[in-house]
Amino acid sequence: MKRIIFITFLMLLASGNIGSQSAQASFVSDRMYRLEQNKIQKNEIKQIKKMIIRHTELANKHDIEALKPFYADFYMNNDGFNKEIYFKNVQETWEECSDLTYKVDIVSIDVKGDYADVTLDEIATGTVFETMELGSAAGEIHSKSREISHLKKINGEWVFTGDTSISDESSLLYGDARFLNIELMAPSQVAAGEEYTVSVKVDTDNDAYIIGSIAQDLVTYPTKNTEPPLRVFPKSQILERVLKANSDNLNEYAVASMAISKTASIGFDRMRVYMAGLACVMKRINVIPKNNFANLEEKDESNSN
Repeated sequence: MKRIIFITFLMLLASGNIGSQSAQASFVSDRMYRLEQNKIQKNEIKQIKKMIIRHTELANKHDIEALKPFYADFYMNNDGFNKEIYFKNVQETWEECSDLTYKVDIVSIDVKGDYADVTLDEIATGTVFETMELGSAAGEIHSKSREISHLKKINGEWVFTGDTSISDESSLLYGDARFLNIELMAPSQVAAGEEYTVSVKVDTDNDAYIIGSIAQDLVTYPTKNTEPPLRVFPKSQILERVLKANSDNLNEYAVASMAISKTASIGFDRMRVYMAGLACVMKRINVIPKNNFANLEEKDESNSN
């Protein structure tokens, strides 16, 4: 009897050791797998950072042909622009502003297998020249945006498959407008068909006379600009307008245009009114389309009993 008990004890002890060794082996295996996956992910993030840096370098050189391989043939951004329309738009922008430069900061990179989402902050600056009644004038372009770039690894290379714009604010300033604090206030997101208020505030001298307008431009290609009526800015230097978001499933921009006039003494109690500056500021508004398949069904009380 004792021998049987002793053998049974050894068998239990052995099975316990085997179980412990198996669990330990499993733990080591899981740990090695996680380390390997972390190593792979770090390598993918490194490749993506390198690609973003190279992409920015080529964009600052305005080398549009060299940039095209960075985009998948099925590329589509959240404005519905495919690769062909996107690059045609870029080409036209560079033709208008030949010195446009970009500064890109990577906020975050999220890699999931062969897919990745990269959040980017971008600042763009440049100069445009316009011929006006009083001669040639130089305007400064300033743009600040945040977007999520969607990437996919194809044939060992990361490429852009689409972009989701989170925010985008731009301005084109001439003359004294370059030195003014101009603030455009509008929501970042509205529902299709919803009314929203847009206001623009200009901090300028009391002797300045400002006329301007507030409008909405739908994100289409080619762009279809509207010509809203001009209004005189009140003494508060704040202009407001209520707009209604489109119902065509298109994103849009709130756009404020301003002409700033000032007076100057020319002696003998005579004054001259002159155009001091022009400004156009715009802010992106993402329009959420109406979902006709999201309904809250009401309970029929009459049939509840």
